[in-house]
Amino acid sequence: MPDFIQYLPAAGVCLLAAVIICLLLRLRKENYYPYSAKLLLTKREYKFYLLLRREADRNHCLICPKVGLKDLLAVTDQKEYMKYFHKISQKHVDFVICDYDLRVLFALELDDSTHDSKEARERDRFKNRAFAAANIPLKRIRDFDEQSIRDLFQDV
Repeated sequence: MPDFIQYLPAAGVCLLAAVIICLLLRLRKENYYPYSAKLLLTKREYKFYLLLRREADRNHCLICPKVGLKDLLAVTDQKEYMKYFHKISQKHVDFVICDYDLRVLFALELDDSTHDSKEARERDRFKNRAFAAANIPLKRIRDFDEQSIRDLFQDV
């Protein structure tokens, strides 16, 4: 009997162990979801939300935070639908104010210093024009207090 035959059981065990390890790694990779929960609003947005909620309650309105433009705006150009859909598909507004029947009254952007760059101003201009085309008022606020938030609801 050749000498290498005595090593076959050990080689078989090593091979089996390698196969099992590969399968476990593959299974782990397939079940790997690198996600954790995070807060919906930043500290500043939440502080704003608390004041906004008080005024929305007074005006019998609902607040919807972080709403996607694709959920608010319909693309009307069917020939170039995807071109225009892609322009809105990854954007959102900070808050949408609705009546109790979920009819949109206005959208709201809480601006800060991140809106000062040239690129951000261009994105803001796009949003302003898109909302104007859809006849949805888009209001912007940078610095806020109770009075400035009350002013947002003047036309409601």
